[in-house]
Amino acid sequence: MVRTMVPGHTLEKLAQNTKYVMWVTAHSAAGTSLPSETLLAWTDPAYPAYVEPPTVNPVNLVVEGSSMTVLCIGLGTPTPTISLYVSGQYTADGDRPTRLPHCSRSSIDVDRARRRLVRQEVTRHMVTVIHNVTRDMDQISCYADNGYGTPMQASRKINISHVPTIQASGITMAAAGDSVTLECRVDALPKPNFAFWRDPNGRTPVIDGPKYTTQLIQDTEDQTKYTMRLIIKKISEPDEGDYFCHAENPFGKALRPVSVRLRPTAPHHNVTECCAQMNVSSTCMDACSFYLDMESVLDRPECLADFDKLMKCAADGSDHRSCCASWGVPRNCLELCRGGAVSRACALQHARRALACFRDSGARLPGPPRNLRAHAAPTPHAVLLSWDPPAKNPQTVYLYRVFWRVLGEKQPEKLDTSETSVVLTSLRDGVNYECVVKAANEVGTSTLSGAIQFTTEGQVAAGVTAPDDAGSSSAAGAAGAALACVIVAALVVAAYFYYRHRKNLRMKSQGGVAFENPSYLREPTTDAVINGSVPSENGRGNGVANGVSNSSAWRQETLQAGGAAVPVAREVDPTLYEELKLGHDGAGFKRLKP
Repeated sequence: MVRTMVPGHTLEKLAQNTKYVMWVTAHSAAGTSLPSETLLAWTDPAYPAYVEPPTVNPVNLVVEGSSMTVLCIGLGTPTPTISLYVSGQYTADGDRPTRLPHCSRSSIDVDRARRRLVRQEVTRHMVTVIHNVTRDMDQISCYADNGYGTPMQASRKINISHVPTIQASGITMAAAGDSVTLECRVDALPKPNFAFWRDPNGRTPVIDGPKYTTQLIQDTEDQTKYTMRLIIKKISEPDEGDYFCHAENPFGKALRPVSVRLRPTAPHHNVTECCAQMNVSSTCMDACSFYLDMESVLDRPECLADFDKLMKCAADGSDHRSCCASWGVPRNCLELCRGGAVSRACALQHARRALACFRDSGARLPGPPRNLRAHAAPTPHAVLLSWDPPAKNPQTVYLYRVFWRVLGEKQPEKLDTSETSVVLTSLRDGVNYECVVKAANEVGTSTLSGAIQFTTEGQVAAGVTAPDDAGSSSAAGAAGAALACVIVAALVVAAYFYYRHRKNLRMKSQGGVAFENPSYLREPTTDAVINGSVPSENGRGNGVANGVSNSSAWRQETLQAGGAAVPVAREVDPTLYEELKLGHDGAGFKRLKP
């Protein structure tokens, strides 16, 4: 109800899309009139907000540092509030506006918080001029909301042309003869022209050819980013120094230095010294020059007897079989390529190819690891192996490969590690093992190190030399004496209980079960017995697999006795050792538990 003195009134703040019924009455001192005729009126319907993708001017040439004009158009009733955001993380499907469900309104607010709000206004058309455009203003979003329905937002990604910027990789270290890759990261739009120079003034370009290869690779995720790459093949001293990455497009250019340095290396392997250590005959020593002179050997038949020694010295402790295989050396002759003994036919036919591989990759391959040792490990059935890096190219080693096997078996086990030590687990006690190690890098591998043998006994690796330590020896002796005293005392107590209760044991064996755990009954079947023995869990008939309990091992020993036919299931009187052992851990004989 509204009171007024004039014959007219404007009703405000009515609900949208609503039907109203209205009438008027007149009032005076004499009273109130009857109502007037009834009037029906409808307010305008409410339409949710809709926003069009932003329009940017200039369309295709927005340059970093210039200005751009952005137009946002929003529709809907009532008039929506339009917001302009720049450089957000929100990604729209091209230029198509996206209507989000009610449950996503909070996620829209999070996206808007990550972007920069440029302008906000209640209108249907909003024009905004953005000055000093930067290259990160490539995402523009218009957002509209009028309180009805769900809000709308539309985004457009634009390309902002800019001068190239370069990030160089710095200094790269390499060994002589390596292939080196120098890289620079470039950010530019449009696509730049690029070049590598040897001087900052651009007077000495790097030309593609057998020695150099240049590449420009575009980023698959960001079309404005590129990688400039210079590949130097078989680098040598003249190639060492500074290179300059140059990128240029219509809006400017950039230059950044990138460098390569040769890693200092030890003097190359002296073949003459190796030949002397290998007792090469004096008549053939002149073949042991800085590199092995193959022609000197083939021209003199008396030197063929020392051929294996000469090739071993030339190989310098490295494994060149991969290089030889690429040159077509057959498999049965590949041992020649790591200095091993081969047939006379292999030596005469493929020696020159092997020597070519020695020259090409010999300076980059590692030598064999040194001083391989075995130590006691802190866990049972394990051993700790350690070694020293190779004398030749230790800095190039990527990993070490360890081989070990039971002595006398053919098939070894292996594992790789980047450290100079490793723990071998799941070993069998009382078994002799043999172990070797080789080093490897991206070029190839070394020859095998010297082999060592070891035997595990519980937690101790036996058969290997350990450093002397007077303190540890005395401590070990004291511990051994204490352990012996404990064992003797335990045996005395066990004997006392045995003689005191042996009558009860006989009675139990006649009429009851002597073991508290029924699994200790002797119940073998003919399927489980093979040639008078019971196979263990790992499939071997001799020995016990790791993880099998002591009671299981004892049961197998009883069943294997003599290889005779297996008797009917029955109870067996335990020995004193079994009483002590089973009673100690509570697996059986509960009467012996304290």
